[in-house]
Amino acid sequence: MAWQALFGEKATTKLAAFFDTREQLEAVSSELRRVGDFQNPQLWVVHPHDSGFERKLEPETQGVARTAVRAHLGLGALGLVAGLFLWAVLYALDLPAIVSSPYYSAGAIVAFSIVGGMLLGGLVTARPDHQTVIRGVEKATRAGRWSLVMHPRDEAQCKSAEAVLATAGAEMVRTI
Repeated sequence: MAWQALFGEKATTKLAAFFDTREQLEAVSSELRRVGDFQNPQLWVVHPHDSGFERKLEPETQGVARTAVRAHLGLGALGLVAGLFLWAVLYALDLPAIVSSPYYSAGAIVAFSIVGGMLLGGLVTARPDHQTVIRGVEKATRAGRWSLVMHPRDEAQCKSAEAVLATAGAEMVRTI
């Protein structure tokens, strides 16, 4: 997908599953390695009452920085193109405010469009969908449960992880 070019992370989707015992977690973890071809860097265990679990949720700090740069530049450029297109359409409609001062109107429309694109870049970088996983792991950790955080490489790995978790009857949450 073209929107994937905005992300600098190898794994843009995250899943978390919650278990009452370490044995349940290890059984599912080994099944994920066998069936889903998950490697060790893709699976992170969060222990009950783990105070430093945040790093396990976002292990690709350099990837997040690349995402910030790519998303802001890419969506800012898209805003530039959209602003020029919008100005051209308004100019073609012969609107008096646009035609009477074409340079000022083009500058204002393009500037607002670039800012809008960069604001969307900030939203992409912030990844509000990750809050579901973060809150789920935090709640499980406080309750004394084990969490398995998965960082699948692609949609196929995501589907196999969901199938393994469904078979195990594990409670889980997922980002987009």
